[in-house]
Amino acid sequence: MSAFDIVFAVVLGLGTIWAMIWFPDIPRGTEGHHEALTARFEKSAAAPPEAIDQHPTYGDAAVAYVDRIIDRQLTKVRGILAFDGLILTFLGLISRGAAMLDIADHHEVPVLSLMALLAASSAICLFQFRARWGYVADLQTFSREIAATLALARRRSFWIERTVRLSILALAGIVVLLIAALAGN
Repeated sequence: MSAFDIVFAVVLGLGTIWAMIWFPDIPRGTEGHHEALTARFEKSAAAPPEAIDQHPTYGDAAVAYVDRIIDRQLTKVRGILAFDGLILTFLGLISRGAAMLDIADHHEVPVLSLMALLAASSAICLFQFRARWGYVADLQTFSREIAATLALARRRSFWIERTVRLSILALAGIVVLLIAALAGN
């Protein structure tokens, strides 16, 4: 194993840790989001959030809106899976023994590390497709259903952000690996 491979693996490992623990822009809770959303579908913004439970039309509209948030998240996850698949395929092609660049023979650890990173990102994405019924108590009122769905959206946002970072990190690693291979490292 060359010095480049060791440095690459260490930097990739530190980048992965950073990508998994640094989380700006993801709220700690969803209370403010819940209040803003329910006020949006009620007659007056001065009404308490529980008022949405007395108006089925407003409640249905609000629940449909938060369900669309989940649908949009799943669409993002599909895109990340497709991207990871393309990048993993590209990495596999350039790592083959018959490829013009002989990357796999000289940099086996970085190639395997990048493949593992992409596999981890894809596994997290697949985990987002789990069917979720929720708790019966969450379906008793519109407010509870909205709160439960917003909490689910928050959790998924947390994981989607992680997968995006891992995919970008893997793409950057491939670029560095290609540059090193072309430079003869």
